[in-house]
Amino acid sequence: MESLKDYEVFIEDMKDSPKDTTKSQLITIINEKISSQWTSRDYRGTIEIDIRPEWKKILREDGSILWEYTKLGWKAMHYQQCDQKGKIKRNWLSFKNTKYKGKKK
Repeated sequence: MESLKDYEVFIEDMKDSPKDTTKSQLITIINEKISSQWTSRDYRGTIEIDIRPEWKKILREDGSILWEYTKLGWKAMHYQQCDQKGKIKRNWLSFKNTKYKGKKK
């Protein structure tokens, strides 16, 4: 058992850090989430997509992603909810289709 004292292992050495997502990868992910959550039959208003850590860099550096959805008729917003100390509790994207006028009765 004395030989075990020679080795130090840190948690940081064991886990893989998430790789940053590229713009095209993020657009594909967003499109898949929107298409799976939005249909005219069961549309409930706004689609919210929680932001994964690997998306943060591209969203911070490239505002054209949300702008492209705006040009397609979506109201696309990036929201953060913080606690009283300023720590981010929730970070998400919100999409609302402005062309959708509701169900016909």
